[in-house]
Amino acid sequence: MLIKHSYLTLCLTTALFSNQLLANNSMTIAMDEHIEILAEKAQRAFPTRDEAKAELKKVAGGTNLIDIAKLPARQATLQDALGFEPGIIMQSFFGGNDQPRLNIRGSGVQSNPVNRGVELLFDGMSLNQADGSFIIGFLDPKSTDIITVYRGANGIRYGGTTLGGAINMISKNGTTSSPSIRLEYGSDHRIGANVQVAGDSKDWDYFVNVSRDSADGYRHFSESKRSSINGNIGLDITDTLSNRTFIQWSDSEFQIPFVVPKARALADAKLIMGDGNTPLDSLLNVYNRKPHRDSQVNRIANKTRLSQDNIIHELNLVVQQVDDIFADPLMHNITTSDDLGFEYALSAQGDYVSEQDDFFLSITANTSDMNRAYAATNPTNGSMLPAFAQIDLDASNVIIAAQWQAELSNNLQLVTAAQWVNSRRNSSDNANAEYNQDKSYHSINPKLGIIYQTSDEIRFFANISSTSEAPTFWELASASVSPKNPAMTKLTLNDLSAQDSTTFEIGSSGKLNNTQWNLALYRSKVDNELISIVSDFAVNGSTSNYSSGSIHQGMEFELVQQISDDLFTHGDTLSSKLVYNYSDFYFDGGKYDNNQIAGIPKHVAQWQLSYQRGGFYIAPSIKWQMDDTPIDHANNQFQDAYTLLSVQMAYQVNQHLKVYFDGQNLSDENYQTSYVIRGFSAEQQPSFLPGFGTTYSLGMNYMF
Repeated sequence: MLIKHSYLTLCLTTALFSNQLLANNSMTIAMDEHIEILAEKAQRAFPTRDEAKAELKKVAGGTNLIDIAKLPARQATLQDALGFEPGIIMQSFFGGNDQPRLNIRGSGVQSNPVNRGVELLFDGMSLNQADGSFIIGFLDPKSTDIITVYRGANGIRYGGTTLGGAINMISKNGTTSSPSIRLEYGSDHRIGANVQVAGDSKDWDYFVNVSRDSADGYRHFSESKRSSINGNIGLDITDTLSNRTFIQWSDSEFQIPFVVPKARALADAKLIMGDGNTPLDSLLNVYNRKPHRDSQVNRIANKTRLSQDNIIHELNLVVQQVDDIFADPLMHNITTSDDLGFEYALSAQGDYVSEQDDFFLSITANTSDMNRAYAATNPTNGSMLPAFAQIDLDASNVIIAAQWQAELSNNLQLVTAAQWVNSRRNSSDNANAEYNQDKSYHSINPKLGIIYQTSDEIRFFANISSTSEAPTFWELASASVSPKNPAMTKLTLNDLSAQDSTTFEIGSSGKLNNTQWNLALYRSKVDNELISIVSDFAVNGSTSNYSSGSIHQGMEFELVQQISDDLFTHGDTLSSKLVYNYSDFYFDGGKYDNNQIAGIPKHVAQWQLSYQRGGFYIAPSIKWQMDDTPIDHANNQFQDAYTLLSVQMAYQVNQHLKVYFDGQNLSDENYQTSYVIRGFSAEQQPSFLPGFGTTYSLGMNYMF
């Protein structure tokens, strides 16, 4: 299959630009790379920042490291933390604490609601349920120290089996944090409050974070609130044995203003179905049907590390309970899940085969005992009618992963890895044998990569890898309710294969004088891609494997440039950051041959110019979605291109107090942030989620 000309052009252009960049050695920059942590603290608070950074440098592929403390303003949502990163596309739904669409290399973007395609982890331990699904609203950046992202098959280290990879949120702890209070107020009566306490002694430390966020929402019927408690306690048992226990409780609630036809989105972004007088307004009246999502998680996890010379053993245990009510305008999905996870990991360093070898072996097992009830929504008051189906869902996975990284020469490393996966997805209903299904998925996912290190600061990499992603129960079971007659209901079990992919990737990362970059080019051939398509009414979706194949290819690029020191006065700095994501995902044969896969914009560029003088910081930014994006696989209807202007300001009053301001969409652009995906979408159908207008947020953080 020929690669598209546009993709080749971008690759050549990037290669030429990189050569010019590497040739320029006349500039200087001060980069914050070394963070000193006392040895006894580093052992107990594992992984340390230095360990996390060193681990990312050993990955022969695209990665990200986000230091939450360096976010200048808001830290309220996942959009705040990950919305300005190469390789990560975030599409807000309603602007509150809801379920933004998270995309890495196209994995999981077809799911409705957005709930698969990436392995989400807290401190290396999975937040996903065993079927691969997740509730993204449980992630709270305010309790996080750093976030590491392993894009694509690079997530093999943490049991990731998806095209999207893994996102690992590493918690704050008593060795890295101080007590503080954070308060925020913003547009649409958004209120945020956060209190954290922390302490550290010779052999133990503790950390507790209590957070509350609420907002009325920009659109009609879009209130949201989230409460969470996160904490951990670390203990040095002996000089070589350390333990840390984590607790999490999160409660997330939000109303769903639902999608509208494009004409209404353009006329007034706040309007919802029920604000007009059309037949569809009467049929899908949001005020009457009251779509919403209420989710709660209770979680306890434990990590134990044993360090012996050049060998490290880690044992991780997770127990969590999830209660979830997801109600769209036609139907309630009520899920309870008891999840159990286990991981043993062995890391060893030495000169066993080459001059320097890094071995890694992990055995991961997890299981979820789930119960899901399906009930129609009362169209007059939004209440839940008696369940028309209730099934028991059992999911389990056993994953064995091994990696060997060898030093072939002073500047060349070979990375070989493989992953064996055994997954089960079983559903049963004692009252109805039609809902009984046993599915088993097996795969071996190899990876081969090289890292060429021209210096301590500059590296190039290449890899070929494979993934195999089993469907979740959201794809395996499709329920539908007639909008005109809620008594007409149906539940169908789908016979789905796993989604397989083979990916080629090359790239580079590093620093040269006053320039820092991160670049990855990838091309994935996907077989049996899981494609979810909703009906005319934007709900009642179903999933199938696209048997003709598809291509996911793109470029992920970040450029950080320190433009000037002492620009206006001694000690001030001016710098810029550019992030560009190119996502060319298309069908390779079949019904939609050569059409773009709906859901992801092809070109997204973000640029920020930041100025800092002493404790003062200001950073205007621009986000440019360059082209219209198809919202259906037939490429008949499109999301409009848009440009958003924003600004962040902060002032460090003294060593304790910081105040900040965050302004979004300052030009009040009328745009669509997201949409539902169909095979064919007509203009009169409700399809779009309008973006929110100009919004402001003021905040302060006081550290004791």
